[in-house]
Formats: sequence, structure tokens, C-alpha cells
Amino acid sequence: MAIGRDDQLEEAGMHADDRVTCWAHQTWAADCADRHAPLTVSRLLAETLETDRIRYRSDGVATSS
Repeated sequence: MAIGRDDQLEEAGMHADDRVTCWAHQTWAADCADRHAPLTVSRLLAETLETDRIRYRSDGVATSS
């Protein structure tokens, strides 16, 4: 199976951007390229802030909303 082959190649050092299959959607990467949001600094910052917020709340610190 092509997905399994890509998984093995990635584990052996192939960069994830070189995959021809999409692990998340279990299809050919070209078929679902429009379903993936491009990685941007804004998305990384938003994800980091959300992770920090979750960690802060899970530590039992009260938040004011």
C-alpha cells in the first residue's frame, strides 16, 4: 500500500513534504491538497497560545473570562 510505503520512507528520513499520500485523509496527497490549510506564523502563534491557555487552565489556575 502506498500510504504504508510513504510511512516507512518518512521514518527512514524522507521529509514529510515529499509524501505522495496523505496520512490524515488516507488518499493521494494531490487529491486532498485543498483540504489542508497552509502553515503560517499566525497559525503557529495561535496554536501555541491555545496550548498555553489549556496548560494554564489544567494547572488549576483560575481564569477570568
